Amino acid sequence: MGRCVVCNKFAGPFYKLHKSCYLVYEETRERLKASFSHAITVKQPYSELQNSIESCRPASKFSSDLFASLLTHIWEDHAKYALKARPLDPVSGNYLLEIASNLNINERDVEDYLFFRLSNIEALTIIQQKQSLRPIKDQSIEIEMGNDESLIWIFEGTSKIDQQRYAQNPQTTIFQTIINNLFSKSRYKELETKVETSGKLAITDQNLYYLSEKDSIRIALSDFYSITPMKDGVRIQTTQKSATPSTFITGDGRFTYELIRYVQDM
Repeated sequence: MGRCVVCNKFAGPFYKLHKSCYLVYEETRERLKASFSHAITVKQPYSELQNSIESCRPASKFSSDLFASLLTHIWEDHAKYALKARPLDPVSGNYLLEIASNLNINERDVEDYLFFRLSNIEALTIIQQKQSLRPIKDQSIEIEMGNDESLIWIFEGTSKIDQQRYAQNPQTTIFQTIINNLFSKSRYKELETKVETSGKLAITDQNLYYLSEKDSIRIALSDFYSITPMKDGVRIQTTQKSATPSTFITGDGRFTYELIRYVQDM
């Protein structure tokens, strides 16, 4: 038994909308999309966008929760579009963050990477245009830097995942070895990964620092063997023979990867 998402009355088995309510729903959605598109294109003051949003609100047959949900989905669609634009537009990114703040849209309502990437658009644009990021002065992180070392960026709330080495499964008999080979069972098992949360990742022009309650490490950029970009972070392998890969979850893998490459090329 389905209830209509607009009027909350019975809509029939397997249905979420009455035909009459569907027209109201679609009209409201299209008007909101047009309002958002216009506001982002001309960078309309939020007060004017707010008036436009209110003018799209149906007089009846529409719950406040459904209207708020529509706003959230439309904002998310525009945020994803802005992040795919070429070239990136930092002004649009900041404007979308302003809209989200005023509409009380946060990481719990949409994919959290959208906020990370939108907030990094300006710095990413500077890097991609081969311009220089200004070194920052930050007292919230305690690292001992060299006299000629400059702090470039800090990622707050970063998780660190250490990939452990494989352990060999004991094979006590020849029979057991044959059975394992027949069923393609590996002689090695992967150990559990170690996860550190709520740390800080600092990038200087010489080193990478990671600080948390349980961990404090420094990796010279010259010791990097490989950097692998991920959706929400990077995996780093150093040149040391005994080193295992470390994954840093910053929320924005694209920016983290390009920032490290940028600093390495400085």
